[in-house]
Amino acid sequence: MNTGSIKTIYHSLTTAVFSLILGIVFVLTGCGGAAPAISEGSVEEDTADQDLTEGNVVLSGAQLASYGKIEECLVKEDKQTVRMKFSMPDIPKSDDPMIYLFAFELYEDCEFTEEFDEEPLTSVKKATDCELEWQYENAHLFEQFVPALLLDGKYVPLSTSMCICNPEMLADGSVSVPKPESKKGLLLDPMMIDTPMLTDLDVKYAIYNIPLSHIVGETSNEQFPTISYEYQGQTYKFNGASINGYDYLFGYLSENNMNATAIVLNDWNDACPELIHPQSRNREAGAYYYAFNTAEEEGCRYLEAIASFLTERYSGKEYGLVSNWVIANEINQHKTWNYMDTVDFRFYSAEFEKAMRIFYNAARSQYAEANVYFSIDHDWNNNEGDNEHHFNARDILTAINDIANQKGNYDWGLAIHPYPNPLTRVNYWTETYDKTPDASILTLMNLSTLTDVLEEEEYLDRNGEVRSITVTELGFTSASGEKLQAAAFAYCYYIIEANPYVDAFIMNRQTDAMEEVKQGLAFGIYDLDQSPKYIFDTFKYIDTEEAESHTEFMLNILGAESLEEALSWAQ
Repeated sequence: MNTGSIKTIYHSLTTAVFSLILGIVFVLTGCGGAAPAISEGSVEEDTADQDLTEGNVVLSGAQLASYGKIEECLVKEDKQTVRMKFSMPDIPKSDDPMIYLFAFELYEDCEFTEEFDEEPLTSVKKATDCELEWQYENAHLFEQFVPALLLDGKYVPLSTSMCICNPEMLADGSVSVPKPESKKGLLLDPMMIDTPMLTDLDVKYAIYNIPLSHIVGETSNEQFPTISYEYQGQTYKFNGASINGYDYLFGYLSENNMNATAIVLNDWNDACPELIHPQSRNREAGAYYYAFNTAEEEGCRYLEAIASFLTERYSGKEYGLVSNWVIANEINQHKTWNYMDTVDFRFYSAEFEKAMRIFYNAARSQYAEANVYFSIDHDWNNNEGDNEHHFNARDILTAINDIANQKGNYDWGLAIHPYPNPLTRVNYWTETYDKTPDASILTLMNLSTLTDVLEEEEYLDRNGEVRSITVTELGFTSASGEKLQAAAFAYCYYIIEANPYVDAFIMNRQTDAMEEVKQGLAFGIYDLDQSPKYIFDTFKYIDTEEAESHTEFMLNILGAESLEEALSWAQ
């Protein structure tokens, strides 16, 4: 047989064998006719998914819980989508190639268990840097979000949770208010609203309290009936008569170009015990106000409804504008002004921060330029570590800042009450003060104690700037002399005016209060009988071109040659 014949036979045999093999394949796979195209893409995709599932590192659930980091969680410009940026060092092994995203309420601990059966909001394939997007719903404003892996049939968190950090994106932008021309403010006497006794003072900032017991619940007043407010499928009742009073007040302040600040206070209310934190429900404690309930579903949801109702109503449209919200009073005084039965300032701060974020997100979603503050007094660093009677304001500040950064930095502000010690002291400039962060007391003469801390990088706001600071309560008694009171006020005003970090000085108060006068604290511009004191003209003209003629007496009382010299003492 020649070579050509051998080649022909070999070719015929191999062709026949190959055809036979293909036939067998067609039978087994159910294919007929032309041979199917092989999809290289699907093979590569399957391989890639398998690689993502297997990952590059094997970690336990405990290790995964802090493995990743949420970079940001923001509402997009379309106001309909939320975007989270997430990163992790490498690709961990799990049951599948996906990262899942879950939403939790603020009162929840975000613990994942085998019984966890919530549906994820969205998912994305694993990557060291990835983005997750989902449709915004109103409930998301007060929720926290956690990325997770499916590991051994159980969802395991990949990082701590984060909340939406730019609620101002949701505001309609129809309201914009110019900044007041000076820093002069006053705690108002409601009996002097809409009278020359207020308008003659030319107040730029006005402050007023909103105790929750005054506004929640029904009313029998037929002229101002109960207001029903729908929130998350539930109806909440507000006292129509009380709300009408606030409508008038904030409307009046807006019409008269006074920047309004409201202090939200959680006083005892037998009708609504769910508003009180479970570790604060002790009326016998004798506290003025109590910690907000951010630990239980019913209380937290009620607080969200209150925050949504108030900030929506006073967003500058029909009922006036509240530009600034102060949440609770002097929260480092946890036995008196924001009661909770605990000595753990970190736990206490974490519970309070939830309330702070609820009001912040509510206020900013309605009025993009709203400021939301928490309040501390002058007990900066003086409790000697026992935490029995009060917390150090510095510890509370640090704890809240740490928690806020962990769950997503936002532009909270600080309301301070830097009273002299004791409160009856008027000539506060005669004492020497520690100006380091370890100072015992925070006063006008050592505000750098606070601002030096807030200038540190970890305390800056989302724009990298020092946060808004406002003196929302500070007064000087006239019990030692009306002229001395006026000098103390004037010096205080000039110190704050010269401080670039303090936005306003709201003086306590327009009219003396009997309960304070009994303690030697006659803080008012007006006496109990509504007669004006010496401080009247000083207050009225201090932010005008006539200021010098009404404050020149101050230097002699201070013992200073010039205002510049006096201001140097407080630097």
